[in-house]
Amino acid sequence: MNYKQSLRRRINLSFLLFGALLSLTITIGVYFAVEDIEVELVEESLQSELDYFMHQANKPPPGHHKVSAKIELYYVDNQQNKIVPENIRQLTDGHHDLKLEKELFHILVARDAHHTVYMVRNATTFEQREVAIHTALIASVIAAILIALWLGSWLSGKIILPVSTLARQVSELKPGNHMPLQETNKFADDEVGQLATTFDHYLDQISQFIEREQEFTSNASHELRTPLAVINSAAELLLENPQLSDRVHGQIERIARAGTRMSQMVEVLLLLAREPVPDDSNNEQERCNIKEASLEVSEQHRFLTHGKALSLRCDIINDFEIEAPKAVVAIVLGNLVRNALTYTDEGEVVITVDNGLLIIKDTGPGIPAEQLEQIFTRHYRGPKSGGSGIGLAIVKRICERQRWQISIESEEKVGTTVKLGFDITS
Repeated sequence: MNYKQSLRRRINLSFLLFGALLSLTITIGVYFAVEDIEVELVEESLQSELDYFMHQANKPPPGHHKVSAKIELYYVDNQQNKIVPENIRQLTDGHHDLKLEKELFHILVARDAHHTVYMVRNATTFEQREVAIHTALIASVIAAILIALWLGSWLSGKIILPVSTLARQVSELKPGNHMPLQETNKFADDEVGQLATTFDHYLDQISQFIEREQEFTSNASHELRTPLAVINSAAELLLENPQLSDRVHGQIERIARAGTRMSQMVEVLLLLAREPVPDDSNNEQERCNIKEASLEVSEQHRFLTHGKALSLRCDIINDFEIEAPKAVVAIVLGNLVRNALTYTDEGEVVITVDNGLLIIKDTGPGIPAEQLEQIFTRHYRGPKSGGSGIGLAIVKRICERQRWQISIESEEKVGTTVKLGFDITS
């Protein structure tokens, strides 16, 4: 069972348990001490009275005698034994406790050659005091628990305050916009202060790393976009030349597809490298038509069906738009369609566009259950995979960033179905 209570509650509980355990231990000790003292006092008192009576040279005549306000004496022989109350008369030698008519009596019985002595002490008042002591002990336990609870709550607030302050400051920090912890120097020179200093130093390192990464991605995008634009423009111009042979025309188409995909990949990688911007209704975001994106991707990848008994088609049931760059949608859809076409040798691959849902279904060999759980893992490649193992990892990361729902169902020798769910309420 995981212990998931907050630190403050754990401190409160520790104080409460400690106070309750300590109070209970003291109470039990006092209780048995009182009981032991009671027994010793009563027995010693009665025994001393009895010894004094038995050693008197001139004993009083047999009968009932009042020794003190609390002690009575029955000094009887066999004939006078009837004056002793029946409940007392039946007692054997030694000390006894007897309750008569809601009163408690301590009785000591002794015998000599001809007489029996019953020393009777009324212990009702003593017993009442003992009950009062027990009640006071119980009240003290309750009071100690309440004090421990209050003290634990007060101390835990004092103890947790630096940690809570540090946690609040850390939670307000943003990657790439790091400000030093304003109250670091206000923490005591203890573990919390050391933790605050360590956090500050570590966050400063992260900020420097993010700054270097952003600078690199910015420079890389600038350096890559220009040559890619040149390649794409040159490919488009060459494709317009009617004098090209079919073989050369096909090679240039491959260059154009690679250039287009590379341009899309650069934009996607830059998007993934940037920190997500909070939603703002005032900012106009690029919108993508899923029907158009699906048709374009299918045409770009139709060459993968050549040489196979395989068809690729799009079923547009309900068209819709989403708020996302077209390049991002093209990368996700392109990876999924390319995988379906690559691993399917015969049958068909169908792209279905429905309201808020995009489905890619193939009639390929399917994916074993043990591999299905790992296909989104970076650099994971199945036994028959020839790729680098990052395509589906990028797809998964884009879906998480864009808050799209992706799921894959597969059955061996039947095929695989990938479902992409979009939020089209906005």
